[in-house]
Amino acid sequence: MNESNASTTVINRLVGQAGSNRRAIMLAYFFVLVLVVVGGILAPGFVAPASLTQQLVLASVLGVITIGATVVILTGNIDLSVSWTMNLCSVVVTAVTVGENTKIVQGIVLALAVGAAIGLINGLGVAYLRLPSMVLTLGVNGMLRGLTLVVTGAQPKGTAPGILQWLVGGRILGMPPCVLLWLGLGMLTIFVLARTYFGRTLYTTGNSQTVSFLSGIRTQRTVVLAFVISGVCNALAGILFLSYSGQVYLSLGEPYQMPAIAAVVIGGVSILGGSGSYVGVIAGTLILVLLQSVLSLANVKYAGQLIIYGVAILGMLFVYGRSAADRE
Repeated sequence: MNESNASTTVINRLVGQAGSNRRAIMLAYFFVLVLVVVGGILAPGFVAPASLTQQLVLASVLGVITIGATVVILTGNIDLSVSWTMNLCSVVVTAVTVGENTKIVQGIVLALAVGAAIGLINGLGVAYLRLPSMVLTLGVNGMLRGLTLVVTGAQPKGTAPGILQWLVGGRILGMPPCVLLWLGLGMLTIFVLARTYFGRTLYTTGNSQTVSFLSGIRTQRTVVLAFVISGVCNALAGILFLSYSGQVYLSLGEPYQMPAIAAVVIGGVSILGGSGSYVGVIAGTLILVLLQSVLSLANVKYAGQLIIYGVAILGMLFVYGRSAADRE
């Protein structure tokens, strides 16, 4: 009996607070299987190892973004500066490296530092100036867009160094390095959320900042750190997408803004904060990548895909909103 309780406790901590989102997580992974089957029916080659590996490569970019998005949303906030953080940081990498491998370390470090600085600005504004995260980060996103246009003259140029392209085209143990990177970061995220003090402060801050503050938790520092992590993840995602596309271009990050939020809520993380786990977000990420591919096979236009993403977010918000009301 004690061993059973211990096992249940571990599972609960991995899937979210008190395991309250277990059903949502199981349902999300079920839909992953459904989409793979549907894709295989529409195009038999869809389930080939090479095709599924390609889906994982695409998922790795979105998956890295959702790590930061999950951390921020758990605090009850949201980061809408994803797209142009990705853009600006990819421009930084190409500008520093000029397509050569010799300065790749400097380019990546500077890009990640820029992402961290953007996250710091967002976090300080939300935590200390008490600005609504949605409004602030959307405004920051607009400023980043303007800054990128000024820096590049609205015509960004540059190619990814060979080492970056290896992240997508290379193989380690039969898998692309970018997928293994996402896997490693995902496991680290699950551990941090489930087993560390910082993870617990994210949940408590999202449930009630007032109660958390009165309990001695430095909620402002937690919020700032969450946004910094999000900024770094957005920058890293921009670098990964640059390695996939091979060159930088305007609006590089635009397709990821809405799916990042959708993947988090579909994965069982409450958009109201304080509940959920990255275990489910992994499934949510795979769902959106597979869904886009399946919809493309079914000849559904991009506008239709956006509508589906929007419906998913609104539907999950309704579900979590009702759940929160029932608890009160």
